[in-house]
Amino acid sequence: SEKVAVIYYSATGNTEAMAEAYLIGAKSVVEDVLLAPVADVDPETIGKEYSHIILGCSAWGVEVIEEEQMKPFCEKLKPFLKGKIMGIFDHADGAGALAQFWYNELHFAGAVFPAQPLLAYGYPDKESLKKCEDLGKKVAGTR
Repeated sequence: SEKVAVIYYSATGNTEAMAEAYLIGAKSVVEDVLLAPVADVDPETIGKEYSHIILGCSAWGVEVIEEEQMKPFCEKLKPFLKGKIMGIFDHADGAGALAQFWYNELHFAGAVFPAQPLLAYGYPDKESLKKCEDLGKKVAGTR
């Protein structure tokens, strides 16, 4: 059966709110969905056991990925990404350079993206949360 993992890093709660909306969307399509902060999961386990992976992180500094937890997680996850269905979301301060860089890097590792990265600024409003739900549904529903 299909399994979806929604893994996120959230410093202020904004990215966590987006992740919860992804969970709602994914659960409307697939029963087995994991929602977890990146610190609580093993990249090898996620890579081996989940067919669909949604990653979220807030942009740091000049639009870079969080380096203590999310960056090492992604590096260890990359060998397992060939053919995985993925989605990424970015809680951004700028133009979304992190999301585009991240997308390119994971796509190059073999991941398949049914949709472009999703960006939000500040606490995600109702419209942003709806977009997260829709993308969660799209990623979980892609075969």
